[in-house]
Amino acid sequence: MLTRIRELLDVELSVGELIGIGVLLAGPYLLIGLVWSSTHAQSLHGIRGVELLISLIGSIVLWPALMVANVCLT
Repeated sequence: MLTRIRELLDVELSVGELIGIGVLLAGPYLLIGLVWSSTHAQSLHGIRGVELLISLIGSIVLWPALMVANVCLT
């Protein structure tokens, strides 16, 4: 078992491969955040300008915490 872990950790990746893995992992996360923000946008109706943009980006990035807070508070 330890030899398999060592073999896995010995794999060298280029910077391009690491960026590709990051894009593949970030894509679904941000897509779920976009869906979450679009279905729970009632708190953003009174906000305008830069505050709206920051709140929207924050709700897309922090959707797991918002989902837990929504479940715990209701």
